[in-house]
Amino acid sequence: MTWIHSYNGAMRVLSSIENGKCSGTCKSSWIRNFKYALKTKTNPLKLTTSQRKTMNARIKSLSVKNPKRTIKKYASRKSPPYPANQNCGKKMKGNDGNLYESKININGICSWKRI
Repeated sequence: MTWIHSYNGAMRVLSSIENGKCSGTCKSSWIRNFKYALKTKTNPLKLTTSQRKTMNARIKSLSVKNPKRTIKKYASRKSPPYPANQNCGKKMKGNDGNLYESKININGICSWKRI
């Protein structure tokens, strides 16, 4: 892995991570390196304050696991494409266009109910 010496190069790498060209250990090592570059006082990427904020926000959006991510197995059903247990008590629009609410049953498990 080569080191990036400019803001533009770093943003190109972050774009490739967003597009899925770099994942797994590739993604984690680049994000770790960029976080280190943002944290150090030597400023190896020679970032301005606005570039630092932009890059920090982009890294944060990439490294946070999104619980609202659509999973392939939920995309073909009528109810919303999200697990009901992770959205208990919430109302969402389903894949069929109707409104659904995640309600808890007697066993403590949430399921989507059409409103």
